[in-house]
Amino acid sequence: MKIMQIVGYKNSGKTTLINELIKICQEYQLSVSTIKHHGHGTQDISLNHKEVDSLSFINNGAEESIVLGHELIERVTKVHRSLTEIINKDLSIQPDILLIEGFKSEDYPKVVLGENTDNLNDKLSNVVYNFNAYNQDERKLFLDWFKKWLFQKE
Repeated sequence: MKIMQIVGYKNSGKTTLINELIKICQEYQLSVSTIKHHGHGTQDISLNHKEVDSLSFINNGAEESIVLGHELIERVTKVHRSLTEIINKDLSIQPDILLIEGFKSEDYPKVVLGENTDNLNDKLSNVVYNFNAYNQDERKLFLDWFKKWLFQKE
């Protein structure tokens, strides 16, 4: 499994880029999993459903709630884990590619998005690429690099 983090300040294009990278991986018939850090301070995640039985189970004390649909499984677990623990214990498939949004302090290969990221780059480890996701020329160069990265031996 190859792992890449996409990091940057808020509204730097991280989610949009990850969706584009997922499509590229699909073109090459590579399986993809994603992990996103909810980086909003001490606020917890919220599911955007008005009436979600599974969330009511969590709110009433369940440690985990799993909902099975036709093809989708939704899981909410009340637990504190590091990113590495999540990768090792919580992925239910072994993907070819794992794309991680956020988790700036982790040490996986990082792509940094933004215009003025020198201050951010000084605080990060393992930066492999840096570009402005809103600059179409820089974006095209990165996507070409990413396609090569997919098949590079580690």
